[in-house]
Amino acid sequence: MHTIEIDDAVFAHLQRHAIPYVETPNHTIRRLLLGQKANDHMGQTTQKPAAQVNGLVHTGKKSPKASLSALISAGVLREGQPLYLCDYQGKPVPNCEAKITGPGLMWNGSRYSMSNLAKILLKKQGYQSDSVRGPAHWTTDDGITVLELWGQYSNNDRQT
Repeated sequence: MHTIEIDDAVFAHLQRHAIPYVETPNHTIRRLLLGQKANDHMGQTTQKPAAQVNGLVHTGKKSPKASLSALISAGVLREGQPLYLCDYQGKPVPNCEAKITGPGLMWNGSRYSMSNLAKILLKKQGYQSDSVRGPAHWTTDDGITVLELWGQYSNNDRQT
């Protein structure tokens, strides 16, 4: 084993391309320079086996994304149901309502993902973030976010 020094820019590049909590810097370099897959180095497996939650593939890295279609199929939400935008403090944003249409939302005659529409409408309100977690910003008439509904749905499915 050899020790090398790298500058901050190279280290930052490695960090951007590393698989968090899985790869060492050496594993990342092997993958980037030698074209090896993440689990090819020294016979070790770095990825957890995929599991299924609510019929969706889950690799163990992140929770499955909230799915309007799955919530509709489960009867938690319904096609055409209005959802209302709330800001980062959970306050309703006036005149920001969209209708559920299958996997997305319909607003002003166009379809959007929850995140894209939330980003567009929040920018109109003066927020600057380019990274918006849509399900946390869309609520039902009762003020329950899609993210909360998804969490309840996912937990109920795992317990059965």
